[in-house]
Amino acid sequence: MKSINPTLRIAELDALRGIAAMAVILFHFTSGIAKNWTFHLYDPPFEFPHGGTGVDLFFMISGFVIFMTLDRARSAMHFAVGRFSRLYPTFWACALITLLVTANYGLPGMEVTQRDALWNITMLPRFARAQMIDGAYWSLEFEILFYIAMLILHRLGAFKKLTVPVLLLWLGAAAAAHGVLTYGQPESLVYRLTGKIKAVTSLDYIHLFGVGMILYDAHRRRAWSIGHTLVLVACAALAWWKAAFPLHFVFVVGFGLLLHLATTGWLPFLNAKPLVFLGAISYPLYLIHQNIGLVLLNALGGMTDSAWLRLGVTVAAMIVLAWVISVCIERPSMRWVRERMRRFT
Repeated sequence: MKSINPTLRIAELDALRGIAAMAVILFHFTSGIAKNWTFHLYDPPFEFPHGGTGVDLFFMISGFVIFMTLDRARSAMHFAVGRFSRLYPTFWACALITLLVTANYGLPGMEVTQRDALWNITMLPRFARAQMIDGAYWSLEFEILFYIAMLILHRLGAFKKLTVPVLLLWLGAAAAAHGVLTYGQPESLVYRLTGKIKAVTSLDYIHLFGVGMILYDAHRRRAWSIGHTLVLVACAALAWWKAAFPLHFVFVVGFGLLLHLATTGWLPFLNAKPLVFLGAISYPLYLIHQNIGLVLLNALGGMTDSAWLRLGVTVAAMIVLAWVISVCIERPSMRWVRERMRRFT
């Protein structure tokens, strides 16, 4: 088994991020329009109904990368500042740009109040029952809560020798919570408490994070154990139970296999520069594309009747905008925050 050096960036992971981001974009600009929007923008040139599962791949990659990040971190503060510099400045910039575009050009159903906009700064607006500036931001809440849980468990030493037991307990709690919320009585105290506990302990998507975590653990230990297999089986069982549509389970299994092959050197084509480029800008691309892209799709309707041209121009524009944000905001802000951290630690 190929070992993983936690000090190196894995280009294949960047490529997978780029692929996942493009899958989500194509979903939002084709099938997602008919599914999620009440106003008519245009007739998509094709359907891409399962592109939203790209978020599942994002969660798996996050599970894999989190151990790499924790292995690099010299302290809890080092980890927290690193995650902050990676996530928040770019998010704030993209949220502000999206807010301004939506306010000036209009997007029915996506107007937010000043209170809601301010709560979005935290990345946890739903805890205050505030509307998100952009619906694509929903996954960020689960990422943040997962990072917090991982930091606490790591500082407690849970992953030094007990990675498999901890993950199995986490998955068991997720299964129990899913059972209560699927079959329980909404008015019961157990049901209400389970919903609140689930909201803050990453139980919704631990089966996806867990796939990435156990794959990385196997790589760093340079050995595959029965325990690793048990965790993957548990993740698969929970994915099957929670599947949102008949093929969802197949996608989850496929993404897990893809992540394994990519991180063990079996997919060298992922090192292609276009894929690595998309991966490098995948975070701002994910954050900026949906509402602004819908506004642009709508505006292009007054210039051309070609759905293919409208889609192509919109996707290209979102990629260019994400690249500009990455070059001008994402990378400089990460450097600035991390340089300040080094001076004081």
